[in-house]
Amino acid sequence: MTKPSLKRGDVIAYPYRWARDMARANAPEGGKDRPCCLVLTITSDEGREVMFLAAISSKAPHADQAAIEIPDTERRRAGLTRYPQAWIYVDELNRDEPARSWYLEPREPLGAFSKNFLAKVAGELRQRMTGIKVVKRR
Repeated sequence: MTKPSLKRGDVIAYPYRWARDMARANAPEGGKDRPCCLVLTITSDEGREVMFLAAISSKAPHADQAAIEIPDTERRRAGLTRYPQAWIYVDELNRDEPARSWYLEPREPLGAFSKNFLAKVAGELRQRMTGIKVVKRR
């Protein structure tokens, strides 16, 4: 299976798994495909590529969630024009390994965020680093 070649800021359809779902017994393995942004790629100690993805939703965050509203220009760049409003969540991430993933499909990104907007997202993630929930897919 050929894996996609993604870069930071790319927005893809991905079956994001919310941390709150992980806490439930009998929670489904995959979530529904939703737009997600690749916010960070690292190399693990074992030499494998590891990606961290942030969920994007058309629903405003609840009081206990942290998200950044995506400006109109960035929504268009990211291929999210079907949503009148959208938010990128900065209080949790999914972790996945492309070489071993069943969830990263070989398809083109929907679009990509600008470097400036991605820097704002990265800044929010850095501020919350100790409290971010990471859902490991692999």
